[in-house]
Amino acid sequence: MTNASGYGHDDTQQAEFVLTGEADLPPPPAVPPVSSMKQALLTRLVLMAQRYRQEGQMRQATEMFWALIKDYPDTPESETAKAELLKLAEGHERAGNLHMARGMYEQLMELED
Repeated sequence: MTNASGYGHDDTQQAEFVLTGEADLPPPPAVPPVSSMKQALLTRLVLMAQRYRQEGQMRQATEMFWALIKDYPDTPESETAKAELLKLAEGHERAGNLHMARGMYEQLMELED
């Protein structure tokens, strides 16, 4: 049946939609909070890596920062480690260690993809 607008349906009838699923779906998995002990340990690891950097032990600092990023990617400490590695890469660039700086920059860029 056509109505006055020429469409093949009756404007007085409305389609009845049945919403299904939302109530039937299990809730999304919750991201477990970082325990206070784990948080304290991550903070200590960042501080230790920063101390290595301050003492000129760049290899140990670099290794610790990369490990924090790899092992704890979705934490504030991982973001701190990225910022610290950027500082280290900039230091390598200023010192003329362009190959080392470039490698670090490229690795950091890959993390942002």
